[in-house]
Amino acid sequence: MPGTGPAPKDPSQRRRYNQPTRGEWVDLEPLDEPILREYDPDWELATIITPDGDVREAPAGVRPEMWEAWRISPVTSQYGPEDIAAIEELGRRFYALTPADQDRRMNQLGLTPKGKRDLRWRTPNEVKTIRKAEEKANVLKLHAVGKTKS
Repeated sequence: MPGTGPAPKDPSQRRRYNQPTRGEWVDLEPLDEPILREYDPDWELATIITPDGDVREAPAGVRPEMWEAWRISPVTSQYGPEDIAAIEELGRRFYALTPADQDRRMNQLGLTPKGKRDLRWRTPNEVKTIRKAEEKANVLKLHAVGKTKS
């Protein structure tokens, strides 16, 4: 749960000198404008051929609401051209993938909480919570109890 326990140390104040195996945490900033393009309505349906040989339309692409959530996510600020191509492919084929593939790809792109943790990315809300905890920890002052000698 965020905000419990001591705040993380500044990397320069660490006792151990080896680098963490996964690297330092990256604090993500809110986007000024989306990195990903607008939702493509052509993604919604795909023509499929059933095992019986029937041709029908079936949901294929991600829902527009989910795409919009991905578009405004600060995670996309970390994407290069290959990541943008990967997320567009995921968006285009979302329902054609198995649930396990959907989950795996979203994790790899940092679109789930697990994916963000694995990539060591902190959202602006997490950063805000950590800063509040650090401020609260710094506010607490010790004071003497009992008689003092004058």
